Formats: sequence, structure tokens, C-alpha cells
Amino acid sequence: MNSLQIKVKKVELTSDGWTLNILSPRVATITSPMGVRKTTYFGFDSKEKAKTFQNWIIRKDKCSQAIVRPSERLPTPWEVKAWDTEESLIVQCALKDLQENAAITL
Repeated sequence: MNSLQIKVKKVELTSDGWTLNILSPRVATITSPMGVRKTTYFGFDSKEKAKTFQNWIIRKDKCSQAIVRPSERLPTPWEVKAWDTEESLIVQCALKDLQENAAITL
């Protein structure tokens, strides 16, 4: 049983309502003023790990498109920016990240 909960930190990006939603140190989304998720960001410590994840989510049809880039939204060196990402994958990755961070702080 997973006792961790995702507490979303919302950061207003624009005055008209675009929001960065930080789910964990390595997972964030951007939503439109209407609350529609537009992109998802997954953070990685290396470009190689980011490329491996990018290849996997594209091959498994977990998103419509994904790019690897130096991080702009997350505190990690690299991020995968993905469009139309499966919600279950976003939640799974955020919970895994939160579990790993909780284990480090224990």
C-alpha cells in the first residue's frame, strides 16, 4: 500500500492562467487556463537516461511526441518534454520519485 500522496505545487506562468504543476522534483505538467494538460516534464540526471525514457514512452505509445532537452522546468540537468502523456504514467512516475526521495530522507 502506498502511503505517499501527491501534493501539487501550482506556479502561475502567465496572468491569463497558464500553470506549471509540480508533482514531484522530477515530474511536472503545464495546464492551460481551462485546466487542460498540455505538456508533461520528466527530469533526469543524465542525457542518456532521458533519451532511454524518451525512446520507451514513444515506443510504448505513452505520449504523442517527446523531446529531450536541458532542463527548463525541473531542477534536474535534463528533462523529457512530452505531449499527450498517459495520466497513469504521470502519477506512477511522480509517486516513484516521491518514494525515492522519502527513502533518502529517512
